[in-house]
Amino acid sequence: MGPETLPSTRRTRTLGLGAAARHFNDLAVPGLGGIWFGKQALLATLGVLIAEQARSKGVKVQNIEVANAIEALACWQAFNGNGWSSDPRLRGSTKLRRNSDDFSFARARQRNFYVTQPMRMATVQALPALGFVDSEGARFNAFRISDTGKAFVDQACQGFRPYRRSVSQYLTKWVCGQVGRVASNELREALSPLVPLNRNVCTLFYERLKQGGQERSDDKQRRRDALAWVEALRDTTPAQLTWAIRPKEISDTHWLDLMAGARFFRVREAAIRVLDALEVHIGNQVLGATYSLRASIPNVLSPLLNALSEAAREFLDAGHADKDAESFCRRCVERDASQVLRFLVERDGHVLRLLGDDVRPGPAFRGSEAASDEQGVEPADLSTGENIPLPDGISYRMHNLYLLNVDLHGGLSEWLHPIPTEDAHES
Repeated sequence: MGPETLPSTRRTRTLGLGAAARHFNDLAVPGLGGIWFGKQALLATLGVLIAEQARSKGVKVQNIEVANAIEALACWQAFNGNGWSSDPRLRGSTKLRRNSDDFSFARARQRNFYVTQPMRMATVQALPALGFVDSEGARFNAFRISDTGKAFVDQACQGFRPYRRSVSQYLTKWVCGQVGRVASNELREALSPLVPLNRNVCTLFYERLKQGGQERSDDKQRRRDALAWVEALRDTTPAQLTWAIRPKEISDTHWLDLMAGARFFRVREAAIRVLDALEVHIGNQVLGATYSLRASIPNVLSPLLNALSEAAREFLDAGHADKDAESFCRRCVERDASQVLRFLVERDGHVLRLLGDDVRPGPAFRGSEAASDEQGVEPADLSTGENIPLPDGISYRMHNLYLLNVDLHGGLSEWLHPIPTEDAHES
């Protein structure tokens, strides 16, 4: 739902709507980025701090490669501790298992050592917004550790002494190539994404969510309100909510923006379903993988195009001010279905491409039912939020804030991996 920046090699259809998606996500929960549990922010902040300390000792390193290496080390430690079992908070099991014989920083800093989309990518907006780093821009390599960020790391790593050094001291020596041993229980407890932050640092994190850093006061207020709402939901655990009743924690304007975002994302999902179906239709052609826009609309596409038009009309009728979303929706309600298809394929260009009046396979074409995985997610595992009691279609950031709040209360592991009850076994 609403990925903002994605490499071209992935089968993700952004349809040129990245700015609109980012806008609605920012309106929902400003400054959160893709963070949904506390250790994401800690590992990225630690990466900035360690990179600075290594540079002060004359080692040429960038924030990104240090943060990625520390994240890889943290996941490797966690996998070693849980018998290489999967968990939404861990990434890279295949690569890390293959690279476990040598976990020197010289190897861990290499681009092919770890995953191409580390969890660090989800923190780029959040770290300055929450005050953990100082920066004049949005580039991770330009981040500088702030006093709040240092306090965050110090409190999170307090009490852990791998090889009789502090965590930051040992990791700095690791980055500088002065130590090689990393198989430490102390280091695992400090870094592992499966180990929650301690109570003191959770209190600090909670305060950062409320007070923020480099952002407008209106954005801080929206995030405070959203945090108050998910906290109320955690306490009351209601049934699935609907858009009919605005929660008392959310202002009228904020609620209208949340609803507009949900309508926009429904339009985007409907458009992707049309393109998915067109791709499968083309893949099923016996005489060649192509479709002419001069031909009649395939029966399988008609209901999907109608659903797209209905969703787009609903967004337009609400009258939200986002120009990109409005322009996209106006093209989706055109009466000529072939023109709507032409517009969508032009916006795609990656899985399907347009050559004159012919729709042909693009570089990421698969032409099968399995192709309908392109929705993708901004770096956050939305599958973990399926049972969250929030209105349908709401920005994924509200799901993430709900999970982050659960994590800061120490209950994320139980939420992600609930213990089956006797009733569940009997059924």
